[in-house]
Amino acid sequence: MAAARIFADHNATSPLRPEAKAAMLAVWDAPGNGSSVHTEGRAARRVIEAARETLGRVLEVPSRDLVLTGGATEASQLAVEAALSASPDLVLIGAAEHDALWAYVHARCSNVEVVPINATGQPDLSDLAERLEGAQNPLVILQSANNETGAVLPVASIAKLVRAANGRLIVDAVQSFGKLPVSQFVNQADWTIVSSHKIGGPLGAGALIVRTGSPEPNSRPGGGQERGRRAGTENGAALAGFAAAAEAAYADLEGLNARAIAERDRFEALVTAAFPQAHVFARRGWSVRLANTSCIGLPGWSGETAVMALDLVGVAVSAGAACSSGKVGRSRTLAAMISIDSGLDPDLARCAVRVSFGWNSDVGDGERVAAAYILAAERVTARLSA
Repeated sequence: MAAARIFADHNATSPLRPEAKAAMLAVWDAPGNGSSVHTEGRAARRVIEAARETLGRVLEVPSRDLVLTGGATEASQLAVEAALSASPDLVLIGAAEHDALWAYVHARCSNVEVVPINATGQPDLSDLAERLEGAQNPLVILQSANNETGAVLPVASIAKLVRAANGRLIVDAVQSFGKLPVSQFVNQADWTIVSSHKIGGPLGAGALIVRTGSPEPNSRPGGGQERGRRAGTENGAALAGFAAAAEAAYADLEGLNARAIAERDRFEALVTAAFPQAHVFARRGWSVRLANTSCIGLPGWSGETAVMALDLVGVAVSAGAACSSGKVGRSRTLAAMISIDSGLDPDLARCAVRVSFGWNSDVGDGERVAAAYILAAERVTARLSA
C-alpha cells in the first residue's frame, strides 16, 4: 500500500477546513444574488453580511472597514489605487514583497524606491527612516511576514516611522493572518490585506481593511457593490467559507503554532545534521519567523529539481513563492538576503525549497519530510562527487 502523501506547502494554499466546506455547502443549497431585493437575494445578502461581521470580529476591526474581494491580489490592487488617489510624492516598497504588490506598484508608479532587507529578511529601518526624510506625502508598502522565509517584520515600528513622516502604509498580512495574533498586524496600517486560502478557506476570497479616515478605493465603478468600493457580485459561498476558516484558525492559533514549530524545527535539525552546508534562511540573529515556515537551501541542488524529486516520493513543497515557483531563476527575496552576507554562495538563491506546515499537518510530518529530502539530496550529492 502506497504511503499517504504529505502536504507541506500551506504557505501556497492550505487545504480546505471542514468548517469552511460546511459553511459553503449551506450557501450553495440556497442560491441568490446579494444585490437582489427578493427573498432569495435578501438571504444571500445576510450570508455576505454575516461573513463580514465574523471577519470583523476575528480581525478586531469594525466590519464596515472591510472590503470583501475575490482574493488578495484584488485587495492589493484596490489598496494601491486608493493610496495613489492621495498623490504620494514618494513610494517605498520592501525588497521582499510578493509579486502581487511588487509588479503592480512598479507598473503603476514611476517614483518607486526599494527598501533593502538584511541577511535575516528584515527591512532596514534606518534606511527607511532616511528615505522618509524630506518626503511630504510618502506611501510605504511592506508585508508583515514573508511568504518564502517566514520572516516576521516589526509592523508597529514601521508604522511609527511612517506616521512620523506624515505618510501612509499598506501592509500585506496574507501570511500573518491565521498564524500571528491580529494585534501584530492589524490597526497599524491604512490598508491591510488578508486572504482566505492561506488559512484553510476557499480560493477566490480575500479582504481589504481600510482604516477609518484613510482613502477608500473607488477607482473601479460598476454595480455599486461593497458600498461602491469594489464592483462585482460577491461570492457568498466563498466569503462564508472564509469567515468560518478565520474563526477556526484563531480558535486554534496557539495549538497550530505549537504543533507547527515542533515539525519545522525537527525538519531543520535533521536536514542540517545530514548536510551541514545547508542554509536555513531567516533563522539566524534576532529574526523572528512564522512557526510553520522553513526555507532551506542546499548548494548544488536547484529548488525546482528538489521540488520534483520530493513530489515523486509523495511530498509537496515549493521552490519559493507559489506564484512564481514554476519559473526557473533566483528568488528576488533570497538574492537580496544573500547579497548582504558575503559568506553565502549567491547560487543559493536558486537552491532553496520552502516547507510550510499547517492546520492538518500530522505529528511526525517534519521528520518524514526531512527523510525524503535527505534521501533525494544524497543521490544528488553522490552524483556530483562521482
